[in-house]
Amino acid sequence: MKKLKFLTYSMIALMLIFSVACEGEEGAIGPAGIDGINGIDGTDGQDGNANVNTYTYDLSTMTGSIWQINAPQLTQDVLDNDGILCYVRRSNIYYPVPGTAFNDEIKVNLVLNASWLYFYNRMSGANITPTVGTYDLFKLVIIESSSTSSGRTSYSPTQRIQNELENAGVDINNYEDVMDYYGLEY
Repeated sequence: MKKLKFLTYSMIALMLIFSVACEGEEGAIGPAGIDGINGIDGTDGQDGNANVNTYTYDLSTMTGSIWQINAPQLTQDVLDNDGILCYVRRSNIYYPVPGTAFNDEIKVNLVLNASWLYFYNRMSGANITPTVGTYDLFKLVIIESSSTSSGRTSYSPTQRIQNELENAGVDINNYEDVMDYYGLEY
């Protein structure tokens, strides 16, 4: 039994010696790292309306003075409640519709109906027939209204959206400005 006790005490002593021997001195503190760049703390902006959709229609083969485009997105609910902006592209330049395109040469108008756009050209009050390829794209931008029309109700939904954009400093006649404002691709 003395032997067992001796062996036990010897083992404990050896373990203590080894555990103390494994510890080394604490090293010096390393150099400080480079400070990170502080961010800029901005103020929160007004919540936007994420429900904006752009639809593109190919006009490159259209001819005649009146064009009809099937636009099933134009439901009666959209016509009654949402803002609608339209643009036509000619020579890689977008023109607002209704409006004047190509150096005041062509007046571009449209009539919106549920599911259909009637797109026609007029110059000095007379219909003209653009040649194939005069216009290559038509863009329809539907902006879901985020207001419940509290206040003046004499404005159309499109007029309310146009007023909102103009108040935000966005030129609604400039297609790129509108796309940038809503974070949409050209």
